[in-house]
Amino acid sequence: MNQNFAQTISIRSADPDAIIEILEQWDRDQASAEVMGYMGVRLLADRDAPGEYMIMADFGIVDPDVSAVQEAAMNNDRAETQAAAAKLRAVVQGEPVFRNYDCIYQTEG
Repeated sequence: MNQNFAQTISIRSADPDAIIEILEQWDRDQASAEVMGYMGVRLLADRDAPGEYMIMADFGIVDPDVSAVQEAAMNNDRAETQAAAAKLRAVVQGEPVFRNYDCIYQTEG
């Protein structure tokens, strides 16, 4: 069984470019930091609901004694993560909706 973890964030925004800019900066910041389990992020646009977006952040195991869920929680507690979340909240309408998923199967490659 796959031990990875994913968090989705459902948001509404009239400015997808601002969201992309925040996520690109987040990825650049992660490349130069000791990141706990962070594997990457995707931004998905809802084809049937313009202005609706889903951010999917993936986490994996770095330390075999720490689960991917724990890695994600430690990442969430970082000041950098909280700052990026504040920037995101500034460009979305309403409150983001967070969901947490355990990955039980994933296509390899």
